[in-house]
Amino acid sequence: MLFRFNIKLHKPAMAGLCFYALFFFLIAGITSTALSGCSDSKEDIVIPEPEPEDTTKIDTVTVLKPEDIQDYEKIYKPKEFSSMDMLRADSKWSFVRSKQSDHFIVFWEKGFGDNPNASTVSEALRVDIDDLLKKAETYYETNINTLKFAETGKGKSNLDKYKMQIYMLYQTEWLATGGGYDDIIGGLWVNPSTCKPVGSTIAHEIGHSFQYQVYADLIANGSSNDFTRGFRYGYGGNGGNGFWEQTAQWQSFQSYPTEAFESYNFNVYMDNYFRHTGHEWQRYASYFIHYYWTDKHGIDYIGKLWREAVSPEDPMEAHIRLSNLSMDNFNAEMYDAATRFVTWDIDAIRTNGSNYIGKHSYKLYTLPDKSYQVAYSHCPGTTGYNVIPLNVPAEGTVVTTSFEGLQPGSSLASGDPGICTIGEKTSTVTKYNNGSLTRAGWRYGYVALLSNGQRVYGEMNRKAKADVEFTIPANCEKLWFVVLGAPGSYKSHPWDEDESNDEQWPYKISFANTDVLGNINFTGDEKHENTEFTFDARFPASATEYTGGTVSLDYTELVKLARAFVLQPGEITSALGKSIKFYAVESSGSLNATTTANGYGHWFDAAGNVCNWGDVSKVFSEYSESGFTFTIGQYPGHSSSGDKYTIRQALVYEYEAGKTVQATFTFNVTIQ
Repeated sequence: MLFRFNIKLHKPAMAGLCFYALFFFLIAGITSTALSGCSDSKEDIVIPEPEPEDTTKIDTVTVLKPEDIQDYEKIYKPKEFSSMDMLRADSKWSFVRSKQSDHFIVFWEKGFGDNPNASTVSEALRVDIDDLLKKAETYYETNINTLKFAETGKGKSNLDKYKMQIYMLYQTEWLATGGGYDDIIGGLWVNPSTCKPVGSTIAHEIGHSFQYQVYADLIANGSSNDFTRGFRYGYGGNGGNGFWEQTAQWQSFQSYPTEAFESYNFNVYMDNYFRHTGHEWQRYASYFIHYYWTDKHGIDYIGKLWREAVSPEDPMEAHIRLSNLSMDNFNAEMYDAATRFVTWDIDAIRTNGSNYIGKHSYKLYTLPDKSYQVAYSHCPGTTGYNVIPLNVPAEGTVVTTSFEGLQPGSSLASGDPGICTIGEKTSTVTKYNNGSLTRAGWRYGYVALLSNGQRVYGEMNRKAKADVEFTIPANCEKLWFVVLGAPGSYKSHPWDEDESNDEQWPYKISFANTDVLGNINFTGDEKHENTEFTFDARFPASATEYTGGTVSLDYTELVKLARAFVLQPGEITSALGKSIKFYAVESSGSLNATTTANGYGHWFDAAGNVCNWGDVSKVFSEYSESGFTFTIGQYPGHSSSGDKYTIRQALVYEYEAGKTVQATFTFNVTIQ
């Protein structure tokens, strides 16, 4: 059993700009007079009329002067607010409702009053501005002094003249957007829930603000304002540029390094890493290439890439030019990166990634000759790769992989459903995507992990067809075969939400003296039998995050499942949704086929019964068939330290008409 806990399940917001309406309030002035009477001949007693009660309310509006405001000259006024008097308290954005630190100013809307952290503000909208500014300064320091997205103190950045701006909206709807104003200064727009607590979400958006600042500073230093620098353009013929999100994630993880693995997006990467590194479907998740590049070229390399990329270059093309790489050298470098990502063998992530080894998904279909062909759903694209875990034989054993590259457009393996997604629709294909026959290429080889943590890398291979050998070293614990999509020339990937035109580089493989992890030799005498698995899951209570973790079946457990079903692990994966069904097991023992969470997933109440997401839901479990992995987590604020739950799910295999066998997975969840 492989398990790890305390991951945060959340998705960062996309970059962009927000625009707001402006309202004005008028002040009325009121005057009043007193009346008196008199007589002509003798002194009369005059009784004055009582003054009428003045029921008219005189509104007062605080209006500041520039000299009242700290660093007034360092606050750039956006063109969008040109008609707004930000010195007046009744303006949408006002210096009256603002606070500053060395490099930031925060404006908040009128609904917060004078103090957004006051007890009179509802808890959902309450926000600690001091904490926001304090942490924003740490993110600023990281982006300036470590990552070097801007060079200050030398007259080369608008940050020498202006402070970055943060706008806090009075709304419960999630908002976290980073960018800037007028190609002058970076800024961000957020709501209170993104600051409870201030963490990687704000670090991510400030990362976008620094990305924006790159282009602003280039203009300030004489570059043309033509959107050809600073990745202010799309590539591959489309307007989208996912590198903004990839990079903002990496920027935020400099302050929160464990979240590179603990966040929701790590699992997204594990399910999409075979696609192009810049594929739009993993734009929040494909940040590991940043760690590889900075390990080779220095921590400030990504900032350099942002400054020096020129349209229409994507990040790969800019990197190839800046590093003076041939296509052959580039493919060799990407293969080296892929093999290191197998065990996260890079200084900055090696320790934090140690519990996340073996999480890469893969999918192969068994051919009649017992070889395997890569699935359409997991076929490597350009710069994408497959990580295939293998059984580890005895020390000194020579294992052989027979590799054969297939031409683009080749027929899929029998049994491959060929599900292809275009926008919101799916279709079925019978062949891999078409592509250039002359460009087809691969890099492939072995990675071994020893019991002492040492990595052993086999020789890189590039032939379209070859037998590749590897001698099992002493104390070998894990073994993988890695395949990289490595064509002879590079084409950038467009953001078009169309899987049918993604480049694919298919292949088939077979093994001698090893096999795909968990595959076993059946004698023909095996009988189907029910089996059970029990796991303990522990993670801390959280009021704000869907905190949880994952449980993965290890080799022994995979073999146990395979023997119970008399199916190889890959066959179990392929049969899910067909002859194998996924269920929740109610506390009564009855099966429930209705999913209430993502994918093959369920929410459970305190008694361990299936429920919908909502008031009574406590914990969830979601199953990923490609990695035999369960992701388990909690509903924020619904559990306390010491709470315990028992939940169950099951795979049920109908191996003959009317005959079934069941594998039950029990999770004893403890909230710490």
